[in-house]
Amino acid sequence: MGAHDVEPTHASGVGASLWAVLGRAGGAALLAVLVLSASASAAPVSFPHGTIDQQFTTTQPGAASGLTFTGTYHAAGDTQGDPPYMRKQLTYPPAATVYDTGVPERCTASDAELETRGPSACPAGSLLGKGTSSGRVGGVFSGTLDTYLFNNKDEQIVVGQTPLLWTVARGHIRPDGSIQFEFPTCFPSEAGCPVDDVLQLGSTMDVPAYVKGSRSYLTTPPTCPASGHWETPISFWWADGTKDTVVTTQPC
Repeated sequence: MGAHDVEPTHASGVGASLWAVLGRAGGAALLAVLVLSASASAAPVSFPHGTIDQQFTTTQPGAASGLTFTGTYHAAGDTQGDPPYMRKQLTYPPAATVYDTGVPERCTASDAELETRGPSACPAGSLLGKGTSSGRVGGVFSGTLDTYLFNNKDEQIVVGQTPLLWTVARGHIRPDGSIQFEFPTCFPSEAGCPVDDVLQLGSTMDVPAYVKGSRSYLTTPPTCPASGHWETPISFWWADGTKDTVVTTQPC
């Protein structure tokens, strides 16, 4: 949110890590996912199940920053094949990165409120960013949907614009600063997913810098390593039992 404290705008593209969004209308359904998108300063990084890029919006140490993420996913070693269902994503920001969830307003709405009201269930000042999610439902129905990222105490909330009801995924900011999302792979998902039918294929997220007074939601580490870049490892757990860890870099 630039240097003001009004609702952030949708820039061009958190870590964590953050997605998840799926839905069904009639016999059809659409998926929405979220992780956090890419900036032009560094090259995307490929790994067995996909390609991702996560960047800060500044190269300055100890500065207010936004965040961008872009991810695409596929079968291991096969860019034309479908990936396994994603069970979990865990993002490890660079050491001394600060997420201050007390800076933006907080969205305290329940999952039920978010599913029925969507973004209107949250204060305007709790909006962190906007993005898109793409996926396939039941192996047949494909689509790309709008997603919204909101702030709450020690968590990020993704709300996806799916048919009939909005879809909700929560990313927990853990004590070590990492951010963990466990994405629903069915709809509805309140009672768990006995059968996987919502496949995540890609996502983007743009999170502009959010500054209020002298504080910011996201602050880069206070120093730049001798390498000239920070590192953000991101781990993915898949339904076939495999795990990938890929290291994205952010120039400083």
